[in-house]
Amino acid sequence: MRLRHRLNTISIFIVATILVMMGILYLITHRIPLGIESDYEAVRQRINTILYLTIALSTMIIAGVLIIFRLLMGKIVDPIEELSRFPQMLIDGRFDGRLDVRGIEEYRILATNLQKIADSYKEKTDTIAKRQKVVRGLAILNELIGFITSEMRFDIIIKNFVDRAKYLIKSGYCAVVAFEPDSFKVKAFVTDEGIQDPLKVNLKLEGFFKIPLNEHLPLRLSFKETHSEQYIKIPELNLEVKDILTVPLIFAGKLGGLLLVANKLEGTFDQEDEDILMNFAFQAFQIIAMHEEITNLALTDGLTGLNNHRHFQERLKEEVERTKRYGRELSLLILDIDQFKVFNDTYGHQAGDMVLRAIASIISGEMRRTDFAARYGGEEFSIILPETGYKDAGVFAERIRRKIAETPLSLLGEEKVFITVSIGFASMGDNTKDKNELIEMADRALYLAKNRGRNMSCGFEEEKVFSQDYA
Repeated sequence: MRLRHRLNTISIFIVATILVMMGILYLITHRIPLGIESDYEAVRQRINTILYLTIALSTMIIAGVLIIFRLLMGKIVDPIEELSRFPQMLIDGRFDGRLDVRGIEEYRILATNLQKIADSYKEKTDTIAKRQKVVRGLAILNELIGFITSEMRFDIIIKNFVDRAKYLIKSGYCAVVAFEPDSFKVKAFVTDEGIQDPLKVNLKLEGFFKIPLNEHLPLRLSFKETHSEQYIKIPELNLEVKDILTVPLIFAGKLGGLLLVANKLEGTFDQEDEDILMNFAFQAFQIIAMHEEITNLALTDGLTGLNNHRHFQERLKEEVERTKRYGRELSLLILDIDQFKVFNDTYGHQAGDMVLRAIASIISGEMRRTDFAARYGGEEFSIILPETGYKDAGVFAERIRRKIAETPLSLLGEEKVFITVSIGFASMGDNTKDKNELIEMADRALYLAKNRGRNMSCGFEEEKVFSQDYA
């Protein structure tokens, strides 16, 4: 810019000087004494000729100056300015600029070399940025692994997974839909806002997520690609977003769920985002799924597939504390197989194991998603009923009792037998201290059911144990 300014100044000075000289010459020639009148016309004609020649020469000089100025600008000044701007672009981190230098060959060579330097620097910078993203992803994954080792609840682990995926991709929304083994039944639905009701999800194999569900491939979509002016509508989640990236969560070759991020904070999702999320999700879900399997082994009864006694005690403690904190309802059932020792002595322990598995299956089929069943020990089972009062607990207990009593159980061969159970139930009251007291109340109700002839359900309420027909 300084060089251009100086050349402009010089050019203006030259033109102004010539114009001033022409003006002075004009004044001089028109004020010279002409002498004898007879020579007037000849002298005047000679002076005008000199003046016209001077004007023509001055015009040519001015034109030459302007032409030289333009050549200097095009061949020297413009390339120098272009070359001087380019380093500043690199300093500012703008590597996409291109040098377009014309003129002297040396300048073109210099521009080509500078462009090569810029392209090389951009390539190295992009490589470093990608490696930094990989390192960032590994650091986030490492933090997630550390959290997993200290937590056993699947939904809480998934919530942490969601938060870290959202942070990794820098999106405005993130969610995980986890499936039950070997099915598309939703086991957990967790968003960045918290653990949601799985019933809110209504996935269809031919719906919005058909590609990740059927082909186990990522789905990346922007509202511009759907010809929508404002958003993409996802009916399965009752959600509207401007863009979305969904990747399948695979474990042992099977689809275990979907991870989706939406509303990218800057721009839209690209192939790099997809690659980063796929890599992070794959590694994280392998660890989460393996942790879930190990946890299930530690918390599940190997024979019936229900939760074991240890897990029952932990869960009941949590539910009692939640009930007391929020003033909710909570009930507990304890179920005992009638004459099970006699049955084992008659048919053998192998047949007894079949009965335990059959009853566990019936219990699982009658429960809600929020209920919790466990093998309490031996031939006893326990069922935790959150958000359930005394009367509804009695109705549920009686339904379970009748279902078991009316279901023929197949033994080895074609022989079928009928089994009955006795059930004791109790509900949290204002004076219930802790889980141990709730268990004791249900136990006392079960003891009454046994003493009154078995094959019945009895409840504990207001310091009394009694039997009632809940049909």
